[in-house]
Amino acid sequence: MKNWLQKSGQKGTIKVYGCPAEEGGSGKVYMVREGLFNDVDVVLHWHPGALNSADAGTSLANKNAKFRFKGIAAHAAASPERGRSALDGVEAMNMMVNMMREHIPQDTRIHYVITKGGDAPNVVPAYAEVYYYARHKDREILQSVWKRIENAAQGAAMGTGTKVEWEVLGGVFNLLPNVALAEVMNNNLTMVGGVNYNEEEKKFAEKISETLGEQKQPIENAGKIKDFKNASETATSGGSTDVGDVSWTVPTVGLSTATWVPGSAAHSWQSTAASGMSIGQKGMAVAAKTLACTLSEINKKAI
Repeated sequence: MKNWLQKSGQKGTIKVYGCPAEEGGSGKVYMVREGLFNDVDVVLHWHPGALNSADAGTSLANKNAKFRFKGIAAHAAASPERGRSALDGVEAMNMMVNMMREHIPQDTRIHYVITKGGDAPNVVPAYAEVYYYARHKDREILQSVWKRIENAAQGAAMGTGTKVEWEVLGGVFNLLPNVALAEVMNNNLTMVGGVNYNEEEKKFAEKISETLGEQKQPIENAGKIKDFKNASETATSGGSTDVGDVSWTVPTVGLSTATWVPGSAAHSWQSTAASGMSIGQKGMAVAAKTLACTLSEINKKAI
């Protein structure tokens, strides 16, 4: 894009942002807060994936925190009555949240991991920690669900004779779709085309595909472009992204390209394996070309 501006004589300013802590840290939220996008006309982004798509879709708003329970240590056999188990607090909270799932909007997502559960079975845990994520496409609904999660934590602490505190580690808005920009991106992605495998890559992809079970798809899908759908037709992505906060500040558009074998899930060893070899590099090249072509078209229309 820089070279095109120089050769064509077109005017424009390109900014490339390094974006730390996308997973869990909500890095772009801080960037938005500091005004880094205040003088930007449009933002383009890209995410690796198992297909090629530039839909005008949205994502789930997200809020996450670590809940830390503190109890009283004691010998679990000799004097259990003297202890108050922090792990009991975590487990009681988890049980209440799991029962709550029946009585919240069904497209809500709640997931957790116990990051600290104690040190030895014969010691009543004095400290335990659970890490929670909650998601919904409507951030107002998300906030109401989150309040109930906090209430569950407080109730669990009361019922187990422990104390609880929590630290919110991150939170992001849902993506705000921009259909006009997405159509431009999709047209350029269609022009660039998808990812075509050579013989070595085909063999690799077939081996990966055999591990995908019911999610297996024809490896030829990597070379196809998903039919464009606007915001009203597109299902909400099951994931969350801190790009969402950017999209509520400045017109934003993104795409996904097939850096993984079709059918592969995100955050899996299959996606990691493909990303680390030429399949991932080809998908990245498709994204780079599409971004450059889209930027040049937007720049021409702006002028």
